[in-house]
Amino acid sequence: MANERNEERGVEVLLGLGANVDRERNLGRAREMLRARFPAIRFSEPVYTAPEDFPFPEPFLNQVALLYTDEVPEAVAAALKRIERAVGRRPEDKARGRVPIDIDLLCWDGRVLRPGDMARAYVREGMLGLGKRF
Repeated sequence: MANERNEERGVEVLLGLGANVDRERNLGRAREMLRARFPAIRFSEPVYTAPEDFPFPEPFLNQVALLYTDEVPEAVAAALKRIERAVGRRPEDKARGRVPIDIDLLCWDGRVLRPGDMARAYVREGMLGLGKRF
């Protein structure tokens, strides 16, 4: 992803969202909270995926989001954790195979933070849907 700093918009940030519990509802709630926090955020179309690198069989509903911010990464990461908790994520959930919502920082200002996730088909397709290339 090319460095996309824009003084009017801030740094470009790509998020990955996923849920395997109450998928549509929880992804919808996360989108609402993300829009409240980052009003200009844009989302790809959600897609169902089989779990990858996850020992439980329940399918996921995933999508990517693109936003611009002047905040530091730590502030955005903290906001994402608050949203996860508000949607119902608990520390013990993942070990039980439950992911009510997961929101990950994938790229920050052109720097890939999660290369494994960036290789996933839904991320690449979602980025294209948002007009971005990796």
